[in-house]
Amino acid sequence: MAKIDVSDQKALLAAVEKYLGDFPGDLICALQLWYEGLGGQGAPNPSETAAVQDAIAKATGWTDVGAVRYEKYGMQKSFKRA
Repeated sequence: MAKIDVSDQKALLAAVEKYLGDFPGDLICALQLWYEGLGGQGAPNPSETAAVQDAIAKATGWTDVGAVRYEKYGMQKSFKRA
């Protein structure tokens, strides 16, 4: 998948909603979505992370559940499928 420009919020939200619609799990963080769903390379900067978190928060059926520890990503603000 081609990397999404996070400054285009409409395209970002569409890409996030598409990925989350096919996502098999019930818990996700911005880093996981950045790498697996958006084709992100390298560590996202804080504004990119915030944009991805905002898009997940706006996605239908996902709610903020606070910090969760991931084996691969450490402690991350997370979202759970409602």
